[in-house]
Amino acid sequence: MTLSIHTRILLSAFIILALFLSLTGIVLDEAFRNNVENAQRENLRTQIYTLLATAELGENNQLHLPSEITEPRLNIAESTLHARVITPQQKIIWQSRSMINTSIAYPTNIKLGEFVFTVNTNSQKTYTILSFATLWVTEKGEQQYIFQVAENQKVLYQQIRVFRHNLWGWLAGVGLLLIVVQAFILRWGLTPLRHVADDLLKIEQGKALRLSGNYPREITPLTNNLNQLLESSQQQLTRYRDALGNMAHSLKTPIAVLHGIFGASNMEQKETAEEQIQAINNIVEYQLQRAATAGLRGTHSQTLLLPIVEKINNSLQKVFREKQVQVDINIDSDLVLKMDEGDLFELLGNLFENAYKWCKTSIHFIATRKNQHVELLIEDDGPGIQKEQRERILLRGQRADQNVPGHGLGMAMINDMLLLYKGSMEIADSTLGGAKIIIKL
Repeated sequence: MTLSIHTRILLSAFIILALFLSLTGIVLDEAFRNNVENAQRENLRTQIYTLLATAELGENNQLHLPSEITEPRLNIAESTLHARVITPQQKIIWQSRSMINTSIAYPTNIKLGEFVFTVNTNSQKTYTILSFATLWVTEKGEQQYIFQVAENQKVLYQQIRVFRHNLWGWLAGVGLLLIVVQAFILRWGLTPLRHVADDLLKIEQGKALRLSGNYPREITPLTNNLNQLLESSQQQLTRYRDALGNMAHSLKTPIAVLHGIFGASNMEQKETAEEQIQAINNIVEYQLQRAATAGLRGTHSQTLLLPIVEKINNSLQKVFREKQVQVDINIDSDLVLKMDEGDLFELLGNLFENAYKWCKTSIHFIATRKNQHVELLIEDDGPGIQKEQRERILLRGQRADQNVPGHGLGMAMINDMLLLYKGSMEIADSTLGGAKIIIKL
């Protein structure tokens, strides 16, 4: 099972936090233990100094200490703190009331003026013992005494247990709080990704066409690329749909020619029929190939303009032979366009077919190069195009005159082609009385 991003990050944060808090707890526990042990030893030293301060010589030059000591625990029987004074021969000179029923080990190999810490276990009780040997000067000479203070380690262990209980309780509480906070932070931080998922679901359900909303800059490239991919897919679908309409529109002229010569028996008309059948085949292949392209190609071949115009005009002369149209073509023989030959056939074919359809008897076609652009001008002596209709006829399926046969695709196809090649088209009034189309490529 694949874990979600939220679960992975939260699980990783939990593991890292658990390790960090565990190490922190161990370090703090060890530091507290050392601190308590040092505090205990300092307290035992303090008790030794207190006993030394209260000790004095009595009768017969014997060391004497008061029965009541300022430290209360030394005056309580069987408390946790004990003290005594002995000679090197282990003779007890003085001991506190707390020594009743308590036995602690005698020191060995102790040097004068040194504090010696030892640990002794007796009757299931463990003591920390501090021994200090001192030399006392009397009238009879020098006398050595050993001061001993012992504390039951259960006091130490009790402090450590209380600290550990509080420490791990607080660490667990802080850890739980941090995990909850981290969960909320992750939920807030991953909200944009959930929005992306929701938008994709809406697109899958057909409720939206693209990702919407403002996304953080970290995922903006992803959403932009997804939108570009969606737009490209939509454009691809549109191109396929348009290609079918364009193909039907492009096939009208060859089919009309074939219909005009249907049943003819002379060789010239048969050759014309074969030519139109080949034209149909070329149109089908071209439209299918164009529908599959992703857009404008980086480079285009140089295509001579005059042969294309003559070929299109010859075909339309046969289709509209009854109109006896006079076509005036003014093109330099070496004029070329940086345009695919198939696209140029479709562009000029639609221009000439519209001119033939709407004209009375005359069509003028002029092509000239101006700086870095080529300007194509075609005009006729037909009824022209009203100003309020000039934008509408560029839409697919819209025609200037509903009474004239057609599919309303010709001008839209020309406009789509010009957008593909970053060209422009202008519709104006012709000096011949009809429409004038000006195209810049």
